[in-house]
Amino acid sequence: MIFRPQFVFLDFDGVIMDSMTLKLESYCNAFAGMGFDRDAIRKLQLASAGLSRFKTIPLMYEALSGESMPEDVYALCLARFSEHDEASRGKMVLKRGAEEFLAAARECEIPLAIVTGTPQEVIDRTVDHFGLRPFFARVCGSPGSKAQHLERLVEEFSLRPDRCLFAGDAVKDQEAAAALGMPFAGVNNGDDPFRPEGLLLEIKGLDALIPFLRA
Repeated sequence: MIFRPQFVFLDFDGVIMDSMTLKLESYCNAFAGMGFDRDAIRKLQLASAGLSRFKTIPLMYEALSGESMPEDVYALCLARFSEHDEASRGKMVLKRGAEEFLAAARECEIPLAIVTGTPQEVIDRTVDHFGLRPFFARVCGSPGSKAQHLERLVEEFSLRPDRCLFAGDAVKDQEAAAALGMPFAGVNNGDDPFRPEGLLLEIKGLDALIPFLRA
């Protein structure tokens, strides 16, 4: 089914930006010296994709160590992650098809918004670093869940959720869309994370959505 959406909401990492490997390095840096296996960290990164670093880091620690994360260890790991993540910004690149999609959305006058678990101040710096701000009506990061952001933006722009589209790369994104009854496009980065129910289509890059913009 192809329909012309009123509004398209987009996750950022793994959808617009090809940055998931860099995020893995940031998580590994966060837990450096703790004896945790890199592959185990990667599996947990995939399992928690769509959550903010504030939730992911303690969840990872508890899964890897079998213990609750002490506050001082949490603060250390969060600082390590943030430092590495900031230093990695210049290494990020747009995902294949993202530039073409953004240009097509502008041409077709379809408004876009970023809805991400990345902290607001971090996503603001990243969007501005790459000159992407003009493409988006709103850029929404944490605090606030993705479902909360979607609900607020639907109300702000007087939208019908069933006439919008959310594109994300994680089951948490799919769940956020489902909470509002919003069609969901899953960007599969090779880990096959999605459930069949509520999945409008599965894509490799945002350029696959261009026909929707021009419908």
